[in-house]
Parts: sequence; structure tokens; C-alpha cells
Amino acid sequence: MVFPILRILTFGAFLAMAGASPSRAADSQDIDALAASLGRGFVASPAHVGLSIGIVAPGKWRQFHFGSIDRLHPVAPTGQTIYELASLTKSYTGMLLAKAVVDGKVALDDDVRQYLPSAYRNLSFDGQPIRIVDLASHTSGLPKNLPAFAAGATPRQLLRQQGTVSRATFLHALAQVRLKVRPGTAFAYSNAGAQLVGIVLERAYGISYDALLRRAITAPQHMPDTGTVVAPRDAARTARRYNGQGRAMPELTFWRSLPAAGFLKSTVDDQLRYLAWNLDASDRAVALAHRVVFRGTDERGDDIGLFWFVNRTRDGMRLVRHAGGSFGTTSFELLYPDAGIGVVLLANDADASTEQALCRMADALADALAHPPLRQSAAWNGAGSR
Repeated sequence: MVFPILRILTFGAFLAMAGASPSRAADSQDIDALAASLGRGFVASPAHVGLSIGIVAPGKWRQFHFGSIDRLHPVAPTGQTIYELASLTKSYTGMLLAKAVVDGKVALDDDVRQYLPSAYRNLSFDGQPIRIVDLASHTSGLPKNLPAFAAGATPRQLLRQQGTVSRATFLHALAQVRLKVRPGTAFAYSNAGAQLVGIVLERAYGISYDALLRRAITAPQHMPDTGTVVAPRDAARTARRYNGQGRAMPELTFWRSLPAAGFLKSTVDDQLRYLAWNLDASDRAVALAHRVVFRGTDERGDDIGLFWFVNRTRDGMRLVRHAGGSFGTTSFELLYPDAGIGVVLLANDADASTEQALCRMADALADALAHPPLRQSAAWNGAGSR
């Protein structure tokens, strides 16, 4: 799901929108109370069902849970609740690509065609081939989806149309593409580009995306619940998916064979570890993934690294972020790397307003953490539930 075009809200601006007094609230409200207020307000809307929030700050990990994972049979979410990450998966693909560069397996300026099974002369425009960095910055000129989605199709219609898109189906559609712009010059969000990066990584390492994910990220970062498949034994702790009208939505299954754009599932427990890793400035892959490779996207004016969107707050603090949305879930992650702050929000609905709501909550929480004084609770390292 494309990153919402929103202005950056400071903590004070967010509270002003909510009708609070910014100066008084900022002086008195600690992070626990702020998270509780934001979370309760979110699930109070009939468009929303459940919400999990995770926060990483220097010496502090915290999580909060609201609402239910099931609209019909209320069950509170926990740190082990499994959510679809949808396009937040692309941030993982960016991290895997950064590791591949550090490992010497690929170079960002490589012509993508050297990793494909045939010539693909169509993947060039005006003598300029698509490079790997163009795929990772959404500047390749590829369409959003391959094969293309039917306009106006419902989720279930898309599932029938797409089936399970195989690699052969994808590569056949890729061979039919006709570029209309020189690669590397214009931003246009593309799931197909991320999926092609996944194919490149598989060919570079000689293993599947799933195996590479386990070897490079989830095993070393101790993230046992992050992957492409939810085991039958874990069905009971998986958040059910809903649209904004409260109707149950299907899993986004047709990318099973091409998972790099949006097929991962995870928990807040695991996402806290993922945030902490992405705040490790000494890690070469982290630094590379967050380094700007293209300036001036149409996503809130952000620049972009390896799939991560990059910008600065009003007071000059660097921020790194990505969002995701499936048929029935929405995700959002925000990092202030220079301050050691990270926020993740996972919701099991896909209302039209949900990405914007999560973005505003993340901005408010990160801004409050970055600009003390705050009355921090004594129970910071525990799990919170409201």
C-alpha cells in the first residue's frame, strides 16, 4: 500500500487536533498515558478493531495493546499476536538487499538483467537499463503490479484473478513491459519492482527468499514469528482481517510465490527487535539501507533509501519510515535513528483512514520521546495493555 501523503505532525500539533492543550499536555503526560489515550481513541471508532503499539527508546522497550483480534469473539491482542505486514515487507527486502551488497553478492548499479534467465531487452529505455538501485527506489519505470490488477476489482475478485502468481507468470508479464521513462529518473511506487529484487536476491544467494530471510534477519535477530507462513498451530493468535465496514477480509495470498513486496507476517515482539536492529548505526547493512539513493518522491516529499522512506522533522531530526496495508491489515514503522527511537503500530483493519491514523500516532509518540521532559512510568520495560 502506498505511503500516505501527510504532513509531519509534532506532538503538540497532534494534541491540538484532538482538542487538548498542547503545552499543558506535553508537560504532564508520560508515554504510557499518551499511548493509552491514542490507542483507546483509535479502537473506539467503529471502523477499527484491534491495535498493537511497540516502542523502542534508549534503554526502554514498551508495548501496548487495544481492542480485539476478532470482531465476533473478542480476544485482546498481545505481543505474540500475528499480523500481516503487507508492504512493510519491502523494508525487509531493502535490508536483505543491503546485506547482499555488504556481502559482495550484488552491486546497486548492476543491470538487473544479469540476474534474469533471458535477455529482457525491454528492460531498458534510451540506452539506460534498469539497475537494482532503481528497483529499490521505485524509479525503475515498472508498473505497480505484474500481472496488472483489474481496475475496481474487489479483494475476492483479485484473489480469483491472480490465483497464486508464479515466478513464471511474473517473468512472462515482465517480458511484456514497455518502459516509458528512463530508469532512475522518476518515482512510481511498484510492487513488481520489489518482487524483482526478491528474485535477484534468490539468484545471487542460490536460496529462497524465506531461507535468506531466516539466515540474514530473523535467526540472528531472534525473531521466531516473522515469516511468510503461519503454522496451523498459530492460527488462534493470528489477527483476523477487516475492512472499514467491519467485514472479514481474506489473506493476501496471491504473492505467496513472490513474497518480497508484501507477504510477511510478524508480531510486535519481533518488530521491537527489528526496530532495535534498524537503530544500530554501526551495522553496515543498516546504514546502507537507510542511505538516500533518490531525492524527492511523491510520498510526503520524502527521499528514499533501499525501500525505506527518509526525511527530517521540523527541527532537523532524521526520520526513516515505511507503511503497509493489505485487504484487512495496516502497519506503520517510524525510526528516529539519531535519537535511538523507534515506533511500530499494527492494526487488523484496512479502513481508508487507518494509515493516516497510525502515522499520526507514530509521529506523536516519537516526538514525545524525542522531546522530554516526560514523566516516564516506573514499569517501562514491561508490557502494557489498555
